[in-house]
Amino acid sequence: MAVSGEFAEWAAELTMRSVPQSVRRAACRRILEAIAAGVGAARIGTVDPAVHVAVGIGGPPEAELIGHAAGRISAPAAAMANGMLMDALAPEADLVTSTLAVVLPAAFAVGQEVKARGDEVLLAVVAGHELACRLGARSSPYATGVFGAALAAARLMALDPARIRDAVGIAGEFTGGRSSVGGTPGLSAGLAAANGIVAARLAASGATGPDAGIDELCRAWELAPDRLVGGLGVVWASEGTWAARSTDHQLDLEACEKLGGSRQDARALIAEVRAFAFAPSLDAILALTVKVAAGT
Repeated sequence: MAVSGEFAEWAAELTMRSVPQSVRRAACRRILEAIAAGVGAARIGTVDPAVHVAVGIGGPPEAELIGHAAGRISAPAAAMANGMLMDALAPEADLVTSTLAVVLPAAFAVGQEVKARGDEVLLAVVAGHELACRLGARSSPYATGVFGAALAAARLMALDPARIRDAVGIAGEFTGGRSSVGGTPGLSAGLAAANGIVAARLAASGATGPDAGIDELCRAWELAPDRLVGGLGVVWASEGTWAARSTDHQLDLEACEKLGGSRQDARALIAEVRAFAFAPSLDAILALTVKVAAGT
């Protein structure tokens, strides 16, 4: 089976119990950091051009922007702006952090659109982030992040494995993004996040993608496809070492206070993400309460 198909089947069957506690913890911590970075970028106007364009695109009221009271806009437009916001303050971020700035905005936008529960959004982020991290080891994280964004969006849209495979295959048509620093920050992350949603929507509408698209990229990057899927669900590339962004996160996030205690507490971690910058209508998704305790 091609890589896209194996990842599609794995992602479709992924449950909270099948994700190790350490992976869930790491995902929640990175979600907190990405939201904090997005709020910070919104406050200092780092990527105002993206916000202006996203609001101008408008569209159906599906998702909201970080730190802005512009109301709901289309999910792809929101993902574009939020991806740029989440990535803007850390152009030197590592693979794990950079790919999350692509996958997370797509998952949050689609999660709002379909009114998903917090745990459903978290699982979609974990699945998409794992694919993006495994691919990103050999290329720009922005070039590979679109695959993870498509996977996360497709799972939240409740597509079957065949359609998820198509979404990932179609995402290959959008690969791109530079790793150099310069110009308006976050462009690559934001565009990849939006394109991931577009790929999933195309698949949902009946468009098909190449089964072996990722396999072809693996050959180009001298990465064996069987190694890409080796240990899937057992070894987690996305777990990595949590690396904080360089910016000072002195932000109004209740979650930063509610984490409390020792971060090395092995028993449980309850992270309540409640960012003041978000509108109340996002409570179901972005005022996210995630229990990351053993067996939950």
